[in-house]
Amino acid sequence: MSRLPAVLVTALTLLASGAAQARVEIKPGPDQVAVTDDGKPVLTFRTRTLDPAQPGRLAYIHPLQAPDGTILTEDQPADHPSQRGLYWAWPQVLLNGQAVADSWNLKGITWFVRATHFQGAADGSGALSFDIDWIISSRPELIYVASETTRITVHPLVRGARRIEIDTVVTPRADGLAVSGGEKGEGGLALRLVRPDRLVFNSGKATLTAAPGPLTAGPAMGFTWLAETGAPAYAIGLACKAQGHTIDQWILRHELSGQNCAFPGAKAYAITRDQPLHLQATLVIQPRSPAK
Repeated sequence: MSRLPAVLVTALTLLASGAAQARVEIKPGPDQVAVTDDGKPVLTFRTRTLDPAQPGRLAYIHPLQAPDGTILTEDQPADHPSQRGLYWAWPQVLLNGQAVADSWNLKGITWFVRATHFQGAADGSGALSFDIDWIISSRPELIYVASETTRITVHPLVRGARRIEIDTVVTPRADGLAVSGGEKGEGGLALRLVRPDRLVFNSGKATLTAAPGPLTAGPAMGFTWLAETGAPAYAIGLACKAQGHTIDQWILRHELSGQNCAFPGAKAYAITRDQPLHLQATLVIQPRSPAK
């Protein structure tokens, strides 16, 4: 079975103490920004859609890659075409109590990446920031409902392990904005990994079984693939927060589907101008057997 709990602890310790030598950089393109570490690909953030028929297919990470270059995420899989790498989304985006969009399934909403910034640090890490507008397209006229700032910090490898931090702030530009996971309680951070039917889930010392709805687990979730031919030889640790509080609700799938760090659940969560929505996620990617 998976050794991820011990592996994750080891990785966090190494990442906190190891000295970095490589340098994180970016490679901008017309519709995406790629992040590299010592010239090797780490992740790509989509800034424009490639399909005019899907104006909302942007503002997400794909591909996310392991240190050996293995692609760990999927985009637009046949079983769930709306799923797309790593992204925050909700089945219901509401204005004044009325559902006006479904960012989970790319209905009635699009985004506009207004600005991109990058800053390197002395330790070799790099922070890539985006200013993003939320635009409701389900009404006769477009409605600018929120501004988002997302900062993705990529740290250089330390003994084969990498840490990636995502910090997102959503500030309303229209009154009465709220998000909800809908009837199923989905919504929050979604992660579509390759070969999801071969995943093992761990939280703390427990190995978890996928369930139809949200389940309560620890502050971090481990994802690793069964050791089979062609399976990624890496494990992923994920921890999420909303408004500074740990998210411990998870929707886990063993079938062909995505995984979900679920927030706020079925009940709508109001986002106000004086209290923007602050979302955080930390990923650790490392070999199943940590380097020594």
